[in-house]
Amino acid sequence: MFSDSLVTPVRIEILLDLLRKYSRREWTRADLYKTLQPEALPAQQGKPDKSLAAKATIGAAAELDLIEENGRSIRAKISSRDSRTSREIVLDAFDQLVLGGTSIEPWFAPFYGYLLGLGPAGARTRSSDSWASAFVTEVLHNRRETNPFNGDKHGKIVQRWYPYTGLGWRDPSGIFHANPFHRLVRSIPRLFIQKAKQTSDEFMESLAEVCPELDGGAIFRESNANWTPASKTCSLGLSHALVDMHLDGYIELTGGKDSRGWSVDSASPPRKGFWGKFDFIELVSRREGIR
Repeated sequence: MFSDSLVTPVRIEILLDLLRKYSRREWTRADLYKTLQPEALPAQQGKPDKSLAAKATIGAAAELDLIEENGRSIRAKISSRDSRTSREIVLDAFDQLVLGGTSIEPWFAPFYGYLLGLGPAGARTRSSDSWASAFVTEVLHNRRETNPFNGDKHGKIVQRWYPYTGLGWRDPSGIFHANPFHRLVRSIPRLFIQKAKQTSDEFMESLAEVCPELDGGAIFRESNANWTPASKTCSLGLSHALVDMHLDGYIELTGGKDSRGWSVDSASPPRKGFWGKFDFIELVSRREGIR
């Protein structure tokens, strides 16, 4: 879906904005093609079909369960009373369907789990083809796939979608740094559904269930076969995210010098309140983060 087509985050948001704002109008595919990609726009070089981007956008929105097509009519599946922005709706769909599983986009979450498992080596300069080759060799063990992961898929996922979904950021040189800060902020209601204060073990168990692409989750473990919870060491990316959430006032991490909790020391946290390992994590604020 995302790694094989011309669809972009903004195009999906525009489609949703359009269908939600003019919900009383009956939209056909032909109408949407003309609106999203007017005939006046030039065709992409080597691809005479001028509606390719519009088709890809509609297809992606359908796979994300954001729109439905009944006969000739296409409409948004979101209630008119839903106060969320189109961006928030798209991100919620990603959390549930793309990061929470592999049926829609088989390599999106597994490759991210692989990057986390690499630690500092996950942020090195490398071509998309080289990254794809490494993933296929080290994680898939060169098994043949009907929809194989390749350099083109890697480029689109890492450059377009990981930053958009709050999984990290790209520095001025273009290197992607895994940091699931915004993914965790969005997941706060589910991570702390039972209680606001948890032991580090309880939190990591909850994290594995809510965010399977992160440390300890089913998808993460498939991409990192040698990972073990016995080390009680958070990945570099998760460590940065938790420390950032602590500093921004979302959570409070506490642990003494002799803590036996999980370590976030790789993120070089300030030595105030905890010492690189946290025994407890407590929810402080549920306020919306900057997306």
